Amino acid sequence: MHMKFDSIKSRLLLMTLICVLGMALMIANQHLFTTTLFGLQAQHNLLLNLEKELLQLRRHEKDFLLRHQMTYFHQFTSRAERFNRQLSALSPLLNEYDLPVEQTGQLAKSMRDYQQLFQQVVTLQSQLGMYAQSGLQGRLYDIEAAMAGLSFFSYGNDGYPLKVSLQLAMRSYLLNKDSFHHQDVKQALAKLSHLANTQSDTQALALVNKYDNTFSRLSDAYSAMGLTHNDGLQGEFRRQAHDVEEKLKSVESALQPMIKSQQKKVKIISFSIAAGTSVALVLLLVKSFATFHSAFANFVMFFYRCKRQYQKIDTRKLGFSEFKSLAELANEMVESRREIESKLAKAEAKLKKHNTSSA
Repeated sequence: MHMKFDSIKSRLLLMTLICVLGMALMIANQHLFTTTLFGLQAQHNLLLNLEKELLQLRRHEKDFLLRHQMTYFHQFTSRAERFNRQLSALSPLLNEYDLPVEQTGQLAKSMRDYQQLFQQVVTLQSQLGMYAQSGLQGRLYDIEAAMAGLSFFSYGNDGYPLKVSLQLAMRSYLLNKDSFHHQDVKQALAKLSHLANTQSDTQALALVNKYDNTFSRLSDAYSAMGLTHNDGLQGEFRRQAHDVEEKLKSVESALQPMIKSQQKKVKIISFSIAAGTSVALVLLLVKSFATFHSAFANFVMFFYRCKRQYQKIDTRKLGFSEFKSLAELANEMVESRREIESKLAKAEAKLKKHNTSSA
């Protein structure tokens, strides 16, 4: 059966279609933007992992500088490789969402410089000595041990108090690494050298010269490393570590507005779809209710008037086609009743006339 557009069924079908269309648009919107949000969130999580890796790198770095153990250097290297792998995985994701990929390139370069500087720190520290008996510091102890085997430096000789003074100045320099104790070491060495020359002790002079050369290399290495955390290679290395942190934060700062923008778009479009669907349904329901109420009132008045007079229903005022069909049947019923009563009236008139003539 052909369904008219103004029927109750068509209105119900239209409401159903509006609901289905609204839900379909909502699902499509959620799928589209949620996929984008998931991608952006994955990048954000990757950035958080990079921040954790960088914190671990800083911890291994500080542990090495404090304890001078190669274990922390190996841990640093392993973490740095993991950091670089995760960073290389981040660049394609940023490129996919039109985010600033050049910032990851700058971050990768800064990270390489950070690793290279740490390698230089480790190399220089190896020259200085990972512990007291290694490196240049260990060589000075070896020279001091060799001095103890010469009579020139034995107790009771003129070289002994100068050797003790040298050792005290050396220990103070190793502890403080300041220019004052550096000068004390140099003065003690100059006095020992002068005394060895005066006494023509070639072995003692050779050891003093060897000690002087080794100490010069040691002091130069300490100066290159940096006498404080902010000086020399150590200071440059710390500044590079801070540069890596800043560049990592800049990448995250560039990503955050994108996530917030996508979240805002999801809310706005979802609200627009929901509001549009609701308004369409409400308007259709109000119109349908008004049409139904008007049609029902016309039917009530029709049956009320039918008790006194023959009056047909105006089908144009009923709205729904189902009510129009009922109205047509009701009008046919009224017409049929009128014809029957008319025939009955004529029959009664004939009967009355017949009875009158018979009398």
